[in-house]
Amino acid sequence: MRISRRQVAELADRVGLSRLLLRLRAVAGLPGLTVVNYHRIDHDLSSPAVSAFDEEIVDTTREGFDAQLALMKRYFTFISLADLRAAVSGGPLPRHPAMVTFDDGYLSAHADALPALQRQGVRAVFFITTEPVSRRRLFWWDRIAWLVKNARRPAIALSYPSELRLDLGLGATAAARRLTSVVKEHAALDLDRFLAELTEATGAPWTEELERTLADRLVLSWDHVRALRDAGMDIGSHTRTHRVLQTLSAAQLWDELAGSRQDLERELGRPVFAISYPDGRAVPDSSPIREAIRAAGYEIGFTYNAGLVRARRLDPLGVGRLAVEPSVTPTAFRSGLAIPALSV
Repeated sequence: MRISRRQVAELADRVGLSRLLLRLRAVAGLPGLTVVNYHRIDHDLSSPAVSAFDEEIVDTTREGFDAQLALMKRYFTFISLADLRAAVSGGPLPRHPAMVTFDDGYLSAHADALPALQRQGVRAVFFITTEPVSRRRLFWWDRIAWLVKNARRPAIALSYPSELRLDLGLGATAAARRLTSVVKEHAALDLDRFLAELTEATGAPWTEELERTLADRLVLSWDHVRALRDAGMDIGSHTRTHRVLQTLSAAQLWDELAGSRQDLERELGRPVFAISYPDGRAVPDSSPIREAIRAAGYEIGFTYNAGLVRARRLDPLGVGRLAVEPSVTPTAFRSGLAIPALSV
């Protein structure tokens, strides 16, 4: 019988291994940094507010997030972006340092995450995708999910960027996942053209006014982002439209990197020096994308490479993070913190 990673994580906590490792790391002061990342949280994972859009982007409930913060506080010392920046320059980090980050810019960051962070006295980093905030648009993956779930045709036929036909009888979630992969994998995709053709193909009732209404329910406004700043939270870039960097032309890449930083600095009135990469894909040292990231003014970049970041050999443009799934139990969460390979 094959044992899943979740089962191993549960067993490691049940026998006390995860608690022991976390205590040893804290006492020994080992040079590691743990970063846990979230996207969207909600009070009820089965609510229409979740099911209407991309359900796979929701990480946990309000109560789950609060409990996870409390658990982390028991074992870690939270640091800020400024602390990490100083460490990149050779400065010290506290024993067992950790960070909490949020990607995208969902309204739940302000409505649900901020109150919990303030109760727990934790400073988090919010990486903002700036165009949806400015233009009151849905994140493109949520628009895809909404269109598929509200389609008035039994199948979707697309000609751009290549011929594609999807039978919606096989399930909206699978269809949305397949369409999302097109955006993530196709080089130099014209996103607006793709979304316009998809809208027509689904026959879903879609207008700019409707999108603004939906975005106001789901996406932060600039006033919300400023409120996060004023509450002591750190703000970084998650590009302009959340395109996978490796798929972009040079012009698109510069607009996503430099443009989002300009947007944030204009709206917040303070320097922005950190970015998290859409889809979390690492950027190798030899990649010209690294040079573009530096040229756009970023000093720190976050990926999704799960693992304990070695502080003494910190790659400032390759800081790894751990993901959270909505079904994770407190015991499995603790094991993932202790043994990053078991994170779920």
